[in-house]
Amino acid sequence: MSAQPVEPLLPGQVQRVPRTIKGISDWLTEEKRVRFLEQVMAAKEEDDYNQVMDNWWAEAHLDQDPYREERRRWAMTADRSELVSLDELKRRWFPEENGT
Repeated sequence: MSAQPVEPLLPGQVQRVPRTIKGISDWLTEEKRVRFLEQVMAAKEEDDYNQVMDNWWAEAHLDQDPYREERRRWAMTADRSELVSLDELKRRWFPEENGT
C-alpha cells in the first residue's frame, strides 16, 4: 500500500507529512535530515522536543514547494508597502466575522 494520494495534487498543494521522526526525515534533504536528527536527539525536555518537531514538520512541508527560494527572495526584497498582514487578509476575506 502506498502513502501517495490517489488523485494528483493541485498547484500549491503539498503531500501531508506525518508528524513523526521518520515521517519528517523522509521528506527532508540529506543535509537537513542530519540537522533535524541532531536537534531531536539533543532535545532534553518535552517542550524542546515539541518545538523541534513543529519547526521541522513545517520545514518538510515547505520544502515541497518548488518555488520556495524564489518566493523567499521576493519576500526579502519586496516593497514593504505591498505586503499585507494576516489580520488584514482575514478582515478582507471574512468581513462577517469582523463586524464589517
